[in-house]
Amino acid sequence: MSKKKKHTIIDKFSERFHVLLVNEKTLEKKKLISSSTFSLLASSFIIFLVLLSASFLLIYFTPLKEYFRGYTSVELRQNSVENSMKLDSLENLYIMQSNYINSLKDLLSGNISYEELDENIGRSDNKTIELEIVATNQEDSLLRAIVEEEDKYNAFDIQGERFTTVLFPPVKGGLSSAFDINSKHYGVDIVMPENSPVHSISEGIVVFSEWTSATGFVIIIEHLNGLTSIYKHNSSIVKNQGDRVGTGEIIAFTGNTGELTTGPHLHFELWYQGEPVDPQSYIEF
Repeated sequence: MSKKKKHTIIDKFSERFHVLLVNEKTLEKKKLISSSTFSLLASSFIIFLVLLSASFLLIYFTPLKEYFRGYTSVELRQNSVENSMKLDSLENLYIMQSNYINSLKDLLSGNISYEELDENIGRSDNKTIELEIVATNQEDSLLRAIVEEEDKYNAFDIQGERFTTVLFPPVKGGLSSAFDINSKHYGVDIVMPENSPVHSISEGIVVFSEWTSATGFVIIIEHLNGLTSIYKHNSSIVKNQGDRVGTGEIIAFTGNTGELTTGPHLHFELWYQGEPVDPQSYIEF
């Protein structure tokens, strides 16, 4: 018997085949395609590459690319740049405000003087930051109303006219030390028995309520249009940062806390738009 010839892979790819069309009635045969397996695979691969390249060029050079993940439109890129610039401006503004708060804490603890604080504020004011004003819509107005109601730490949401001379006295007692800006004594010392109630001079929001080594328990309240009151050397404080207080409401109790004290008393300061003023000009103790 004759042995069967083994077909290699090359032989299989080289085998040719024909595609014929046969007339149903006459059974006449007509050759349509004559090709090998290798030629058919190569042609299919080339056609695939052509279609893939055409699809890529169509997507890349037409607006269709905006519908694919990873591509952005020109408008979106411009908005991203603008938002990035605004975010940078807001970050700088946040840093300036943080520096001001830290300077105010240093002033309360006696680490810096009023002149140094004024210089720090002056340097911050020279770095003006301008933000684009965006027109508000109805949704923005509703959101703003909700935030103003819920954000208890916002010390600048109280609307009112310039403060008048009618202010509630924090305590009633004799003054042991008067206001003297030349000696850097920016308030008045009122002699009071320990644990006497301390009252808020007007409605406002507590912006500082902590212990300091130099002045003991300190509470600071932000009032109308830049008016700030400061109460030092308290034995305890009953209001926390962010609390709203009313006129005459008890906020602390007098004491003798802190390093810079010689007896039970209340050190009271009154500031207007960042500058100390004499409390005796507005309050009758």
